[in-house]
Amino acid sequence: MILADEVITIKCLFWNINKKNLVQELIQMVMESKIDILMTVESENLDIQYFLSTLRKNGRRFEKKEILPRGRSIILLADMDISVSVYKEEKYFIAYKVQENGKNRLLVVTHLTSAMRCSELARNQRANDLSKTIEKVEEACNAEAEKKGKKKYSTIIVGDFNLHPFSAGIIGMHGFNALLDSDRVLKESRKLNGRRIKFYYNPMWNLMGKRNHALGTYYYESDQDDNSFYWYTFDQVLLRPELIDDFVWEEFEIVDHIGNDSLIKNYKIYSKKYSDHLPVKFSIT
Repeated sequence: MILADEVITIKCLFWNINKKNLVQELIQMVMESKIDILMTVESENLDIQYFLSTLRKNGRRFEKKEILPRGRSIILLADMDISVSVYKEEKYFIAYKVQENGKNRLLVVTHLTSAMRCSELARNQRANDLSKTIEKVEEACNAEAEKKGKKKYSTIIVGDFNLHPFSAGIIGMHGFNALLDSDRVLKESRKLNGRRIKFYYNPMWNLMGKRNHALGTYYYESDQDDNSFYWYTFDQVLLRPELIDDFVWEEFEIVDHIGNDSLIKNYKIYSKKYSDHLPVKFSIT
């Protein structure tokens, strides 16, 4: 039972499951890590009913959050004790209201165009467009909250951006304006041609290339521009400045094991058995 004044740590997991029915792996991660909100993309073949019924047998009551039942790539499954509701559904993202600990969050789950289909220039432009769309959704959500005398919603964006943290669509001022410097982000915005551009903080920089850990969330040996990246950090979490202090660093990681089973084989992501992406786990209070 959750007490009224108890501060809850909301444990979240995101995974691009590459159109595979990784339901057993997802159940195991939810149970082992006590996940409250599970987000997946490329989820068309996921057996959601089996996931829900199996968790229920193990004492976890989850439900799928959606406005209208439909076949979607983006899926969010949440513990019924956590207040989560759909706010806005679009092709490339779904925005959810999360209300817990007396705080309001706008959780946006996104999946942008694959690097296999578009150049980085085109993907950056799509990220620029998406950032503006999400900002309008954020503004509308907060205008509604203000009208009702409710607290402001602070935005978290999580997903497969198919861009590096240093790509223009992520770090650029015309895109998400998502920085690695938390002190700078706390200034909240910077000016561009007389207009204030709000910051996001991108904690993924702290995980990139970390020794003795997964070096990124995606592995590929052939780069379009002949760069030797090999490991890409396409799957990211972006936070508005006011959420930095609520972020639980000890529980932030790129997941490379499920139980005793490794998601990496021969120094590459074990995509034949699992997905071609690694999951990202984070928590917020």
